Amino acid sequence: MSDFFIARQPIFDQNLKLFAYELLFRNSDTGAAPQDLDDDLATAQVLSISEEVGLEELVGDRPAFVNLPRRFLSEPELLPFEPDNVVLEVLEHVEIDDAVIGGMQVLGERGYTLALDDFVYDSRFDAALAHVAIVKLEIPDIPPENWNAEVSRLKDLGVKVLAEKVETNEEFETLKELGCDYFQGYFFAKPKVVTGKRLAANKLAVMQLMSQINNPETDIESLSELVSRDVAISVRAMNYANSPAAGLSRRIESIREAVIYIGRETIRRWVTLLIMARLDDKPGELITMTLVRARFLELMAEEASQEGIDAFFTVGLFSVLDALMDAPLSEVLDTLALSEDLRDALCNHEGTKGECLALAKALERGELSGFEAFEIEPPKVAELHQIATLWADETLDGMANS
Repeated sequence: MSDFFIARQPIFDQNLKLFAYELLFRNSDTGAAPQDLDDDLATAQVLSISEEVGLEELVGDRPAFVNLPRRFLSEPELLPFEPDNVVLEVLEHVEIDDAVIGGMQVLGERGYTLALDDFVYDSRFDAALAHVAIVKLEIPDIPPENWNAEVSRLKDLGVKVLAEKVETNEEFETLKELGCDYFQGYFFAKPKVVTGKRLAANKLAVMQLMSQINNPETDIESLSELVSRDVAISVRAMNYANSPAAGLSRRIESIREAVIYIGRETIRRWVTLLIMARLDDKPGELITMTLVRARFLELMAEEASQEGIDAFFTVGLFSVLDALMDAPLSEVLDTLALSEDLRDALCNHEGTKGECLALAKALERGELSGFEAFEIEPPKVAELHQIATLWADETLDGMANS
């Protein structure tokens, strides 16, 4: 179990009756917004918590306003829940281009209610206004003498107007008189932090997902769908795909593109590692050891020009599943669609993969030797293990910073 924190700020109608809540990610119970957390990850956290805990638990039967940065406009499949009782706020600094307008149109066609956040009129918003039902006016950024013109302009377009950052009763009364429909701000209530416990990842579901991702019969379309089902994994996978480490010359715009351009196996492995890393009740050293083993076995297979080096990686990756899942390895493997040779390698150290795994475990105990099966001498074995260790450290750093 781990704590979650999410801020909930009420939105009222003209009669000061509760209309909705805006949900905002927080990483503590202080109510302060976290520093240096980008919009994509903040939204991913809100969506992930909302899906896991349940919107009804957070907002009851009221609509939930959720900030929507560009990533989620261009990839509406990342949204994990149905459009009922959700208002998606397009953030003010999102560049309104054809891709964003297209995303807004798709979301509207799917039944989502859209809003423009922190709005101060600019002609660049004209195309977007055709797709929104609510506009949130940024009251402190608009001179009071311009309030009437701003509200009238929006009312003429047939949208609802939400005055945000209202801080005095005088402002409320004036804006109500001008025709604003909804109100939000410190005059009414500051964001209140809702906290609770998030369940650890469902271990059976994790194992089943790992099985599907690692099944060679899972095609690109299915793999893309699997990745897209988890908001946080999708966002972090896209960040990774567009990082310098990926080495691509163009920006990746979708999970499907990531699978195609980076390669099925890289995405498969990386998502598997992310899933395993989400088992946050386990020590980091266990995850590190998992990565070292997987990469070491792969390097050994590459050095010996073996076929199916991905299977060597998988053996290393799955070799600590008993510790990760708190169950005997044989029982855990029963939930996976593994071939007999992989199962024999993991359970009995049989075959070259199993012998290679036994060597990796010996190295962890400080026992260095060569590997007769591949005719690799001890100094080269030590070098490959060091390379695997460095790779594991860099991989975990990349996951933490993406």
